[in-house]
Amino acid sequence: MTSAEMQRLLSLPTTLFQRFFSFKSICHVKEDKMTSIGSMKTFPFATFNPNRLGLKRSKELEWIIPNKLGGYSSSTVIGLNNNSFHGLLVSGCRGLRRMVYLQKLDDEIEFKNSVLPLHTNEYPDGTTSDGYRYLNKFEFSYDSVSFYYRAKGVRVTKRVIPLSDKNALIAFYSVDNKSDDKIGFKVRPLVNSRGLERLTKNKGIGFKPRFFTKNILGINSPSGYIALQSDRAVCLETPSEQRWQNLFYSTSETEEYSHCPAYFRTDVKPNSIEEFTITAVGYYTEEETAQAFKELLQGYKRKSRILSSEKGTFIFSLLNVADTFIVDMDSKKTIVSGYPNLGDRGRDAMIALPGLTLINGRYRDAEQIFEHFLNHATSRGIPSRFLAGKPEYGDIDTSLWLIDRLYQYIKYVGIDEGKKFLHTYWWTLKDIMRNYSEMERNGILSHQGGTWMKTLERNNAVEVQGLWYNALRIMEKFARLMDDTDESIFRSTYLRSGEKFMEKFWNGRYLSDSLGDDSLRPNQIILLSLDFNVLGDALSRKVLEVVERELLTPFGLRSLSPEDPNYAGNSPYNGGVWPWLLGPYIKAYIRLYGKRLNAQELLERILKNHIREGGLGTISEFMDGDPPFKPRGCISYSCSVAELLRCYFEDMMKRRPRIPEELK
Repeated sequence: MTSAEMQRLLSLPTTLFQRFFSFKSICHVKEDKMTSIGSMKTFPFATFNPNRLGLKRSKELEWIIPNKLGGYSSSTVIGLNNNSFHGLLVSGCRGLRRMVYLQKLDDEIEFKNSVLPLHTNEYPDGTTSDGYRYLNKFEFSYDSVSFYYRAKGVRVTKRVIPLSDKNALIAFYSVDNKSDDKIGFKVRPLVNSRGLERLTKNKGIGFKPRFFTKNILGINSPSGYIALQSDRAVCLETPSEQRWQNLFYSTSETEEYSHCPAYFRTDVKPNSIEEFTITAVGYYTEEETAQAFKELLQGYKRKSRILSSEKGTFIFSLLNVADTFIVDMDSKKTIVSGYPNLGDRGRDAMIALPGLTLINGRYRDAEQIFEHFLNHATSRGIPSRFLAGKPEYGDIDTSLWLIDRLYQYIKYVGIDEGKKFLHTYWWTLKDIMRNYSEMERNGILSHQGGTWMKTLERNNAVEVQGLWYNALRIMEKFARLMDDTDESIFRSTYLRSGEKFMEKFWNGRYLSDSLGDDSLRPNQIILLSLDFNVLGDALSRKVLEVVERELLTPFGLRSLSPEDPNYAGNSPYNGGVWPWLLGPYIKAYIRLYGKRLNAQELLERILKNHIREGGLGTISEFMDGDPPFKPRGCISYSCSVAELLRCYFEDMMKRRPRIPEELK
């Protein structure tokens, strides 16, 4: 997102913006405080002191910075990798595969008679290197992380910047030697060559150093080319007995080998400062890597000048997080469901699309995302997901979400542009709806499974019926736009569907979750948020009251009432809390009551607290259903981020388009 786009989007009432999303209210740093290494400046979003936190707590605080190719950089606030998904350079490859190429950059200070490691690693024998004891500050910004060490008169600042448009990163080092003796400073890159789910169990997996020069290391690996370069530090070959490190991952209790074929070294004279960079590139060919090295540093310097003029607010950060979910796929755009390990899934893409593209004017990206899924559509609907680039089908609600999102898209772009897009895919949409109509039984869309609660057998689920009714109403409007005589068919179908729905699902207090299942779940809140809600306002308020009383938490809606005998707070679909459901909840709340204060307080709570508990600066997939609401699932989840952004701008700030007369 450009500076101009952000400024346009954030042209909000100043007092309200500062009250609910001020930099001071969310971070432990002052709004005007900026840090720098040389000319590189950034506003820190969150700051921690690992010495005060201790090892146990520091291991729990993760950060992740995705690029726009599906790759990312991720670790903990002390640089300890505690699971196989962590890595400084995890490249986004074709088909949204992700490959771990650079796991860590381990640093050491060489004193006259000793060596002091600054890194923190866990090893299979139960030991832990204690570099975190010298780490007195960690800073997170949406585009970088910084580590500040102090040890025996030496101050080291290390800033890691993953590049947004390349599978590459730059690490800036500043070593300030205030002692009276010369010191040496080493950086040991730990490289690998594997997918996220596979561990390197053997030392001889085929790493072949392509070349060493004074400051460049090139490595041929089993899955691609890896290169590291420094501007001032010298590249030296690692002794053979030190070329493999056996690391232990405590969260999964697994271990693997990492390769260290060479290291970078520089000397620092007494009472002087040395600054240098290390650049890493993974996945590209040797020729592409050479070109990338030429572009990287100068390109980042240009970007830094723009970023340093922006304020480090939460909204700026979350909008930039939102950008990372939109990636290129087969000449189109798609949405990554979540980082570190999810690919592109149809349902998640449709739910997240308004908050990632429409609220910030990225209409062409929205079109390309629609095209990506519609170009693979069959009569069964759009794909549920792509696995290794191949479409898979099966979810019942994904195509119904698609039709709703097309309706939202046309609200934003207008009737003329909307009709152009519909013209291309009108027969595809009709074919999908015709196939769905064949599944209707006595006014109810009959199906088995295929809902977002993947592990539950929710046949004839309540939100599917609501989405079906909503889709029929929308298709009636679309048919009128397209001068299609099937308009009356859609009308008669939704009239029949609405009548039978109330008869089958209303249990007197709230909506049954599926036919024959009266368990209280949040899926009914989705109906209340749709443009065409089969319930009237009176019954909708009753539903909202029950949901608020039993399912609402400070971080989202529980997936099952705690009063249910099947409730389990650590189960994603039987009690876990889902932040993305706050979007439909807040939309329904404001629509029914016209009040924003309670919704703002609710949103403020999750923004102030959760962004410092799970993945820093972003929103997790789900949490435990009971205090302390431990984050679970993906560190950064597209639906969570997108729905919070959407409800903030559309529902709370009323920055939404007027509904054209033709769509009413």
